[in-house]
Amino acid sequence: MVLAEKRVSFLEMLAEKYQTTTDKRFLPNHAKPSLYEQGIRPYILPILLIGAILSEINVTLLEGKISVKLSVGDILIFITIIFYLLYSWKDLIKLAGNHITITVIGLGFILVSLSTSCIQNDYWLISLKFCIKICILFFLLVFIYQDSHVSSGTLSVLFLIMVFINAVGILEYFYYDRMEKFLLLFKSETSLPTYKYSYASSIFPNTNTFAVFNAIFIVTMLSITFNHPHLVNRYLCCLSLLLCTVGIFLSLSRNALLTVTAGISFLVISLVRSRKAFLPAFTVLLVTSGILFAGLYIQKPLAKRFSEVMSFESMVDNGESFRIGDIVSAFDLKDRPDIWARGMDLFIDNPIFGVGASQYIMRNGFINGETIHMHNIFGEIIVNHGIVGFALFMILMGAWLKNTKKDWHVYLIITLIISHLFDCFVPYNVIWLVFVPWLIAVTTRDSDELFIPGKCESGS
Repeated sequence: MVLAEKRVSFLEMLAEKYQTTTDKRFLPNHAKPSLYEQGIRPYILPILLIGAILSEINVTLLEGKISVKLSVGDILIFITIIFYLLYSWKDLIKLAGNHITITVIGLGFILVSLSTSCIQNDYWLISLKFCIKICILFFLLVFIYQDSHVSSGTLSVLFLIMVFINAVGILEYFYYDRMEKFLLLFKSETSLPTYKYSYASSIFPNTNTFAVFNAIFIVTMLSITFNHPHLVNRYLCCLSLLLCTVGIFLSLSRNALLTVTAGISFLVISLVRSRKAFLPAFTVLLVTSGILFAGLYIQKPLAKRFSEVMSFESMVDNGESFRIGDIVSAFDLKDRPDIWARGMDLFIDNPIFGVGASQYIMRNGFINGETIHMHNIFGEIIVNHGIVGFALFMILMGAWLKNTKKDWHVYLIITLIISHLFDCFVPYNVIWLVFVPWLIAVTTRDSDELFIPGKCESGS
Protein backbone atom coordinates (compact mmCIF):
# COMPACT_ATOMS: atom_id res chain seq x y z
CA MET A 1 0.00 0.00 0.00
CA VAL A 2 2.78 2.40 0.93
CA LEU A 3 4.71 1.40 -2.19
CA ALA A 4 1.68 2.14 -4.36
CA GLU A 5 1.25 5.58 -2.80
CA LYS A 6 4.91 6.39 -3.41
CA ARG A 7 4.54 5.27 -7.06
CA VAL A 8 1.48 7.51 -7.55
CA SER A 9 3.29 10.44 -5.92
CA PHE A 10 6.31 9.91 -8.18
CA LEU A 11 4.10 9.79 -11.30
CA GLU A 12 2.35 13.00 -10.24
CA MET A 13 5.71 14.71 -9.80
CA LEU A 14 6.80 13.61 -13.29
CA ALA A 15 3.53 14.82 -14.79
CA GLU A 16 3.89 18.21 -13.09
CA LYS A 17 7.48 18.53 -14.31
CA TYR A 18 6.45 17.57 -17.87
CA GLN A 19 3.58 20.05 -17.79
CA THR A 20 5.90 22.86 -16.62
CA THR A 21 8.41 22.05 -19.36
CA THR A 22 5.66 21.93 -21.96
CA ASP A 23 4.28 25.27 -20.80
CA LYS A 24 7.71 26.90 -21.12
CA ARG A 25 8.36 25.30 -24.52
CA PHE A 26 5.08 26.37 -26.08
CA LEU A 27 4.72 29.86 -24.59
CA PRO A 28 3.24 32.27 -27.13
CA ASN A 29 5.64 34.88 -28.47
CA HIS A 30 3.93 37.79 -26.72
CA ALA A 31 4.30 36.05 -23.32
CA LYS A 32 8.09 35.78 -23.58
CA PRO A 33 10.08 38.56 -21.88
CA SER A 34 10.66 41.23 -24.50
CA LEU A 35 13.06 44.15 -24.75
CA TYR A 36 10.26 46.29 -23.36
CA GLU A 37 9.76 44.03 -20.32
CA GLN A 38 13.47 43.46 -19.63
CA GLY A 39 15.11 46.71 -20.73
CA ILE A 40 12.53 49.51 -20.64
CA ARG A 41 9.98 48.76 -17.95
CA PRO A 42 12.52 48.21 -15.12
CA TYR A 43 14.99 50.81 -16.43
CA ILE A 44 12.68 53.66 -17.38
CA LEU A 45 13.93 55.82 -14.48
CA PRO A 46 17.68 55.41 -15.17
CA ILE A 47 17.14 56.04 -18.89
CA LEU A 48 15.16 59.22 -18.24
CA LEU A 49 17.64 60.30 -15.55
CA ILE A 50 20.51 60.00 -18.03
CA GLY A 51 18.41 62.03 -20.47
CA ALA A 52 17.82 64.63 -17.76
CA ILE A 53 21.56 64.98 -17.14
CA LEU A 54 22.22 65.35 -20.87
CA SER A 55 19.39 67.89 -21.14
CA GLU A 56 21.35 70.28 -18.91
CA ILE A 57 24.01 70.66 -21.61
CA ASN A 58 24.23 74.32 -22.59
CA VAL A 59 22.94 74.27 -26.17
CA THR A 60 21.09 77.37 -27.40
CA LEU A 61 19.36 77.26 -30.77
CA LEU A 62 17.90 80.77 -30.87
CA GLU A 63 19.48 84.03 -29.73
CA GLY A 64 17.29 86.76 -28.26
CA LYS A 65 15.12 87.38 -25.23
CA ILE A 66 13.75 83.83 -25.30
CA SER A 67 16.35 81.16 -25.95
CA VAL A 68 15.40 77.60 -26.81
CA LYS A 69 17.49 74.74 -25.51
CA LEU A 70 17.31 71.42 -27.29
CA SER A 71 19.82 68.73 -26.44
CA VAL A 72 20.40 65.03 -26.92
CA GLY A 73 18.87 64.56 -23.47
CA ASP A 74 15.60 66.24 -24.45
CA ILE A 75 15.35 64.03 -27.52
CA LEU A 76 16.15 60.92 -25.44
CA ILE A 77 13.44 61.79 -22.89
CA PHE A 78 10.88 62.47 -25.64
CA ILE A 79 11.60 59.25 -27.57
CA THR A 80 11.64 57.11 -24.41
CA ILE A 81 8.29 58.44 -23.20
CA ILE A 82 6.66 58.08 -26.64
CA PHE A 83 8.00 54.51 -26.88
CA TYR A 84 6.64 53.70 -23.42
CA LEU A 85 3.24 55.20 -24.20
CA LEU A 86 2.96 53.24 -27.45
CA TYR A 87 3.71 49.93 -25.76
CA SER A 88 1.68 50.39 -22.60
CA TRP A 89 -1.10 52.82 -23.45
CA LYS A 90 -3.79 50.29 -22.55
CA ASP A 91 -2.31 49.76 -19.10
CA LEU A 92 -1.94 53.51 -18.57
CA ILE A 93 -5.54 54.15 -19.59
CA LYS A 94 -6.61 51.47 -17.13
CA LEU A 95 -4.52 53.13 -14.42
CA ALA A 96 -6.14 56.48 -15.15
CA GLY A 97 -9.58 54.85 -14.96
CA ASN A 98 -8.78 53.29 -11.61
CA HIS A 99 -7.63 56.68 -10.26
CA ILE A 100 -10.14 58.87 -12.04
CA THR A 101 -10.45 61.49 -9.26
CA ILE A 102 -6.70 62.09 -9.02
CA THR A 103 -6.45 62.13 -12.83
CA VAL A 104 -9.16 64.77 -13.14
CA ILE A 105 -7.59 66.93 -10.40
CA GLY A 106 -4.17 66.67 -12.05
CA LEU A 107 -5.58 67.61 -15.45
CA GLY A 108 -7.45 70.47 -13.77
CA PHE A 109 -4.19 71.80 -12.34
CA ILE A 110 -2.59 71.67 -15.80
CA LEU A 111 -5.62 73.42 -17.35
CA VAL A 112 -5.50 76.21 -14.77
CA SER A 113 -1.75 76.60 -15.37
CA LEU A 114 -2.16 76.77 -19.15
CA SER A 115 -5.12 79.14 -19.17
CA THR A 116 -3.78 81.67 -16.65
CA SER A 117 -0.36 81.62 -18.28
CA CYS A 118 -1.71 82.93 -21.58
CA ILE A 119 -3.88 85.78 -20.22
CA GLN A 120 -2.26 89.26 -20.11
CA ASN A 121 1.16 87.69 -19.95
CA ASP A 122 4.13 89.18 -21.77
CA TYR A 123 6.06 85.98 -21.13
CA TRP A 124 3.32 83.58 -22.16
CA LEU A 125 5.75 81.49 -24.26
CA ILE A 126 7.90 80.87 -21.17
CA SER A 127 4.81 79.82 -19.21
CA LEU A 128 3.67 77.55 -22.03
CA LYS A 129 7.09 75.89 -22.15
CA PHE A 130 6.99 75.56 -18.35
CA CYS A 131 3.56 73.88 -18.44
CA ILE A 132 4.64 71.44 -21.12
CA LYS A 133 8.00 70.64 -19.56
CA ILE A 134 6.95 70.63 -15.93
CA CYS A 135 3.21 70.07 -15.48
CA ILE A 136 2.49 67.74 -18.40
CA LEU A 137 5.80 65.85 -18.21
CA PHE A 138 5.41 65.41 -14.45
CA PHE A 139 1.83 64.19 -14.91
CA LEU A 140 2.89 61.67 -17.57
CA LEU A 141 5.82 60.40 -15.52
CA VAL A 142 3.63 59.74 -12.49
CA PHE A 143 1.49 57.35 -14.56
CA ILE A 144 4.43 55.81 -16.37
CA TYR A 145 6.21 55.02 -13.10
CA GLN A 146 3.00 53.52 -11.76
CA ASP A 147 3.35 50.97 -14.58
CA SER A 148 7.13 50.48 -14.35
CA HIS A 149 9.16 48.04 -12.25
CA VAL A 150 12.20 48.30 -10.00
CA SER A 151 14.85 45.58 -10.03
CA SER A 152 18.29 45.21 -8.50
CA GLY A 153 19.66 46.37 -11.87
CA THR A 154 17.54 49.53 -11.67
CA LEU A 155 19.07 50.50 -8.34
CA SER A 156 22.59 49.58 -9.47
CA VAL A 157 22.34 51.92 -12.47
CA LEU A 158 20.98 54.66 -10.18
CA PHE A 159 23.97 54.23 -7.89
CA LEU A 160 26.34 54.49 -10.87
CA ILE A 161 24.60 57.68 -12.07
CA MET A 162 25.02 59.26 -8.63
CA VAL A 163 28.68 58.19 -8.56
CA PHE A 164 29.17 60.05 -11.86
CA ILE A 165 27.30 63.18 -10.73
CA ASN A 166 29.23 63.45 -7.47
CA ALA A 167 32.57 62.54 -9.01
CA VAL A 168 32.12 65.49 -11.38
CA GLY A 169 31.11 67.73 -8.48
CA ILE A 170 34.06 66.73 -6.27
CA LEU A 171 36.60 67.07 -9.11
CA GLU A 172 35.11 70.44 -9.99
CA TYR A 173 35.50 71.62 -6.40
CA PHE A 174 39.21 70.73 -6.27
CA TYR A 175 40.29 71.03 -9.92
CA TYR A 176 38.11 73.80 -11.32
CA ASP A 177 40.70 75.21 -13.74
CA ARG A 178 41.46 71.84 -15.33
CA MET A 179 37.75 71.07 -15.78
CA GLU A 180 36.68 74.43 -17.16
CA LYS A 181 36.23 73.20 -20.74
CA PHE A 182 34.09 70.31 -19.54
CA LEU A 183 32.02 72.60 -17.32
CA LEU A 184 31.28 74.89 -20.26
CA LEU A 185 29.04 72.11 -21.56
CA PHE A 186 26.67 72.88 -18.69
CA LYS A 187 27.30 76.59 -18.10
CA SER A 188 28.03 79.64 -20.20
CA GLU A 189 31.34 81.51 -19.90
CA THR A 190 29.62 84.41 -18.11
CA SER A 191 28.00 82.20 -15.46
CA LEU A 192 31.04 80.07 -14.60
CA PRO A 193 33.08 82.77 -12.77
CA THR A 194 30.16 83.32 -10.37
CA TYR A 195 30.59 79.83 -8.95
CA LYS A 196 34.38 79.55 -9.14
CA TYR A 197 35.93 77.81 -6.10
CA SER A 198 32.57 77.60 -4.35
CA TYR A 199 30.62 75.39 -6.71
CA ALA A 200 30.20 71.64 -6.37
CA SER A 201 28.42 70.60 -9.55
CA SER A 202 27.68 72.55 -12.73
CA ILE A 203 25.38 69.75 -13.88
CA PHE A 204 22.73 71.33 -11.63
CA PRO A 205 21.52 74.97 -11.78
CA ASN A 206 23.09 75.72 -8.40
CA THR A 207 24.95 74.13 -5.53
CA ASN A 208 21.93 73.88 -3.26
CA THR A 209 19.92 71.95 -5.85
CA PHE A 210 22.77 69.47 -6.27
CA ALA A 211 23.22 69.07 -2.51
CA VAL A 212 19.56 68.57 -1.61
CA PHE A 213 19.13 66.07 -4.44
CA ASN A 214 22.00 64.13 -2.85
CA ALA A 215 20.25 64.32 0.52
CA ILE A 216 16.94 62.99 -0.83
CA PHE A 217 18.78 60.24 -2.72
CA ILE A 218 20.61 59.16 0.47
CA VAL A 219 17.40 58.96 2.50
CA THR A 220 15.51 57.16 -0.29
CA MET A 221 18.18 54.53 -0.90
CA LEU A 222 18.77 53.88 2.80
CA SER A 223 15.02 53.36 3.22
CA ILE A 224 14.92 50.88 0.30
CA THR A 225 18.06 49.15 1.59
CA PHE A 226 16.57 48.47 5.01
CA ASN A 227 13.19 47.40 3.64
CA HIS A 228 14.33 45.51 0.50
CA PRO A 229 17.97 44.53 1.18
CA HIS A 230 18.13 41.82 -1.51
CA LEU A 231 17.67 44.43 -4.24
CA VAL A 232 20.69 46.48 -3.26
CA ASN A 233 24.30 45.96 -4.29
CA ARG A 234 26.04 46.82 -1.03
CA TYR A 235 29.33 47.92 -2.62
CA LEU A 236 27.75 50.27 -5.14
CA CYS A 237 25.38 51.56 -2.46
CA CYS A 238 28.21 52.37 -0.03
CA LEU A 239 30.33 54.03 -2.73
CA SER A 240 27.51 56.21 -4.08
CA LEU A 241 26.21 57.24 -0.64
CA LEU A 242 29.75 58.08 0.47
CA LEU A 243 30.27 60.34 -2.54
CA CYS A 244 26.81 61.89 -2.02
CA THR A 245 27.78 62.71 1.57
CA VAL A 246 31.07 64.29 0.46
CA GLY A 247 29.15 66.30 -2.14
CA ILE A 248 26.79 67.62 0.54
CA PHE A 249 29.64 68.83 2.75
CA LEU A 250 31.53 70.42 -0.14
CA SER A 251 28.39 72.25 -1.23
CA LEU A 252 28.14 74.11 2.12
CA SER A 253 24.36 73.67 1.86
CA ARG A 254 22.57 73.96 5.18
CA ASN A 255 19.31 72.96 3.53
CA ALA A 256 20.85 69.67 2.37
CA LEU A 257 22.23 68.95 5.83
CA LEU A 258 18.84 69.75 7.36
CA THR A 259 17.13 67.47 4.83
CA VAL A 260 19.42 64.49 5.32
CA THR A 261 19.35 64.87 9.12
CA ALA A 262 15.55 65.03 9.18
CA GLY A 263 15.21 62.13 6.72
CA ILE A 264 17.57 59.81 8.60
CA SER A 265 15.91 60.73 11.92
CA PHE A 266 12.57 59.66 10.43
CA LEU A 267 14.21 56.48 9.11
CA VAL A 268 15.48 55.63 12.60
CA ILE A 269 11.96 56.19 13.99
CA SER A 270 10.58 53.87 11.31
CA LEU A 271 13.14 51.17 12.17
CA VAL A 272 12.39 51.45 15.88
CA ARG A 273 8.65 51.24 15.26
CA SER A 274 9.14 47.97 13.37
CA ARG A 275 10.16 46.45 16.75
CA LYS A 276 12.64 44.18 15.00
CA ALA A 277 15.30 46.66 13.98
CA PHE A 278 16.68 48.25 17.13
CA LEU A 279 20.27 47.31 16.23
CA PRO A 280 20.05 48.72 12.65
CA ALA A 281 18.40 51.86 14.03
CA PHE A 282 21.14 52.32 16.60
CA THR A 283 23.81 51.69 13.94
CA VAL A 284 22.29 54.23 11.53
CA LEU A 285 22.03 56.82 14.30
CA LEU A 286 25.61 56.23 15.46
CA VAL A 287 27.15 56.28 11.97
CA THR A 288 25.14 59.35 10.91
CA SER A 289 26.10 61.27 14.03
CA GLY A 290 29.74 60.36 13.49
CA ILE A 291 29.68 61.49 9.87
CA LEU A 292 27.86 64.71 10.79
CA PHE A 293 30.27 65.77 13.52
CA ALA A 294 33.37 64.65 11.59
CA GLY A 295 32.16 66.42 8.47
CA LEU A 296 31.47 69.68 10.29
CA TYR A 297 34.88 69.47 11.95
CA ILE A 298 36.64 68.96 8.62
CA GLN A 299 34.49 71.36 6.61
CA LYS A 300 34.79 74.38 8.91
CA PRO A 301 33.10 76.87 6.53
CA LEU A 302 29.90 74.83 6.80
CA ALA A 303 30.22 74.63 10.58
CA LYS A 304 30.67 78.41 10.66
CA ARG A 305 27.50 78.90 8.62
CA PHE A 306 25.59 76.92 11.23
CA SER A 307 27.18 78.76 14.14
CA GLU A 308 26.07 82.06 12.60
CA VAL A 309 22.46 80.95 12.13
CA MET A 310 21.46 82.33 15.51
CA SER A 311 22.85 85.72 16.48
CA PHE A 312 20.83 86.48 19.63
CA GLU A 313 22.78 84.33 22.11
CA SER A 314 24.53 87.45 23.35
CA MET A 315 21.12 88.96 24.11
CA VAL A 316 20.28 85.93 26.24
CA ASP A 317 23.60 86.15 28.10
CA ASN A 318 22.99 89.83 28.85
CA GLY A 319 19.45 89.18 30.04
CA GLU A 320 17.91 91.39 27.37
CA SER A 321 14.30 90.85 26.36
CA PHE A 322 13.41 90.19 22.73
CA ARG A 323 10.32 89.53 20.65
CA ILE A 324 9.40 86.78 18.22
CA GLY A 325 10.38 89.06 15.38
CA ASP A 326 13.88 89.34 16.81
CA ILE A 327 14.18 85.55 16.83
CA VAL A 328 13.00 85.28 13.22
CA SER A 329 15.34 88.02 12.05
CA ALA A 330 18.23 86.30 13.85
CA PHE A 331 18.10 83.38 11.42
CA ASP A 332 20.52 83.90 8.56
CA LEU A 333 18.03 83.41 5.72
CA LYS A 334 19.83 85.96 3.55
CA ASP A 335 17.33 87.43 1.06
CA ARG A 336 14.50 84.94 1.53
CA PRO A 337 12.23 87.21 3.64
CA ASP A 338 12.38 89.87 0.90
CA ILE A 339 11.73 87.20 -1.75
CA TRP A 340 8.69 85.90 0.14
CA ALA A 341 7.38 89.43 0.75
CA ARG A 342 7.61 90.20 -2.98
CA GLY A 343 5.77 86.97 -3.70
CA MET A 344 2.95 87.90 -1.33
CA ASP A 345 2.58 91.25 -3.09
CA LEU A 346 2.11 89.44 -6.41
CA PHE A 347 -0.35 87.05 -4.78
CA ILE A 348 -2.47 89.92 -3.44
CA ASP A 349 -2.64 91.41 -6.94
CA ASN A 350 -3.75 88.07 -8.50
CA PRO A 351 -5.16 85.92 -5.67
CA ILE A 352 -7.60 83.65 -7.55
CA PHE A 353 -5.63 82.22 -10.47
CA GLY A 354 -2.17 83.62 -9.79
CA VAL A 355 0.26 85.35 -12.11
CA GLY A 356 0.86 82.32 -14.34
CA ALA A 357 3.19 79.34 -14.44
CA SER A 358 6.84 80.23 -13.77
CA GLN A 359 5.93 83.95 -13.71
CA TYR A 360 7.38 84.92 -10.35
CA ILE A 361 10.86 84.21 -11.66
CA MET A 362 10.17 86.21 -14.84
CA ARG A 363 8.81 89.29 -13.05
CA ASN A 364 11.55 89.66 -10.47
CA GLY A 365 14.91 91.14 -11.26
CA PHE A 366 16.61 90.63 -7.92
CA ILE A 367 20.16 91.11 -6.66
CA ASN A 368 22.60 92.14 -9.42
CA GLY A 369 19.75 91.90 -11.91
CA GLU A 370 19.42 88.13 -11.50
CA THR A 371 15.98 86.55 -11.59
CA ILE A 372 15.10 84.35 -8.65
CA HIS A 373 12.27 82.04 -7.65
CA MET A 374 10.23 81.92 -4.42
CA HIS A 375 12.50 79.56 -2.44
CA ASN A 376 9.42 77.85 -1.02
CA ILE A 377 7.35 75.29 -2.92
CA PHE A 378 4.04 76.32 -1.32
CA GLY A 379 4.73 80.02 -1.92
CA GLU A 380 5.70 79.23 -5.51
CA ILE A 381 2.42 77.43 -6.17
CA ILE A 382 0.14 80.00 -4.53
CA VAL A 383 1.81 82.97 -6.28
CA ASN A 384 2.00 81.42 -9.75
CA HIS A 385 -1.26 79.43 -9.69
CA GLY A 386 -3.39 81.32 -7.17
CA ILE A 387 -5.87 79.95 -4.64
CA VAL A 388 -7.46 77.64 -7.22
CA GLY A 389 -4.18 76.06 -8.28
CA PHE A 390 -2.95 75.88 -4.69
CA ALA A 391 -6.14 74.09 -3.60
CA LEU A 392 -5.73 71.52 -6.41
CA PHE A 393 -2.06 71.09 -5.49
CA MET A 394 -2.88 70.48 -1.81
CA ILE A 395 -5.55 67.92 -2.77
CA LEU A 396 -2.94 66.07 -4.84
CA MET A 397 -0.49 66.20 -1.92
CA GLY A 398 -3.19 64.85 0.39
CA ALA A 399 -3.95 62.03 -2.07
CA TRP A 400 -0.24 61.19 -2.17
CA LEU A 401 -0.07 60.91 1.62
CA LYS A 402 -3.33 58.99 1.80
CA ASN A 403 -2.16 56.36 -0.71
CA THR A 404 1.15 55.60 0.98
CA LYS A 405 1.62 51.96 1.97
CA LYS A 406 4.08 52.10 4.88
CA ASP A 407 5.27 54.55 7.53
CA TRP A 408 8.67 55.04 5.87
CA HIS A 409 6.82 56.21 2.77
CA VAL A 410 5.16 58.97 4.80
CA TYR A 411 8.48 59.96 6.35
CA LEU A 412 10.08 60.15 2.91
CA ILE A 413 7.35 62.51 1.69
CA ILE A 414 7.75 64.71 4.79
CA THR A 415 11.51 64.83 4.18
CA LEU A 416 10.88 65.95 0.59
CA ILE A 417 8.52 68.67 1.82
CA ILE A 418 11.11 69.87 4.36
CA SER A 419 13.67 70.19 1.57
CA HIS A 420 11.22 72.35 -0.39
CA LEU A 421 10.42 74.79 2.42
CA PHE A 422 13.48 76.90 1.64
CA ASP A 423 13.89 76.21 -2.07
CA CYS A 424 11.91 75.00 -5.10
CA PHE A 425 13.89 72.20 -6.68
CA VAL A 426 11.38 70.17 -8.71
CA PRO A 427 10.14 72.87 -11.12
CA TYR A 428 13.60 74.17 -12.03
CA ASN A 429 15.71 71.13 -12.75
CA VAL A 430 14.87 68.22 -15.05
CA ILE A 431 16.83 65.75 -12.89
CA TRP A 432 14.54 66.50 -9.96
CA LEU A 433 11.53 66.46 -12.26
CA VAL A 434 12.36 62.93 -13.43
CA PHE A 435 13.14 61.60 -9.95
CA VAL A 436 10.22 62.91 -7.84
CA PRO A 437 7.41 61.20 -9.84
CA TRP A 438 9.33 57.96 -9.26
CA LEU A 439 9.19 58.65 -5.50
CA ILE A 440 5.41 58.96 -5.85
CA ALA A 441 5.28 55.52 -7.45
CA VAL A 442 7.63 53.98 -4.86
CA THR A 443 5.52 55.26 -1.97
CA THR A 444 2.07 54.49 -3.39
CA ARG A 445 2.50 51.01 -4.86
CA ASP A 446 2.59 47.61 -3.19
CA SER A 447 6.09 46.16 -3.02
CA ASP A 448 5.00 42.96 -4.79
CA GLU A 449 3.82 44.98 -7.78
CA LEU A 450 6.74 47.40 -7.92
CA PHE A 451 9.87 45.50 -6.94
CA ILE A 452 11.21 42.57 -8.96
CA PRO A 453 12.94 40.18 -6.51
CA GLY A 454 16.70 39.85 -6.85
CA LYS A 455 18.50 36.51 -7.10
CA CYS A 456 18.96 36.19 -3.35
CA GLU A 457 15.39 37.12 -2.62
CA SER A 458 13.88 34.75 -5.19
CA GLY A 459 15.99 31.91 -3.89
CA SER A 460 15.12 32.42 -0.26
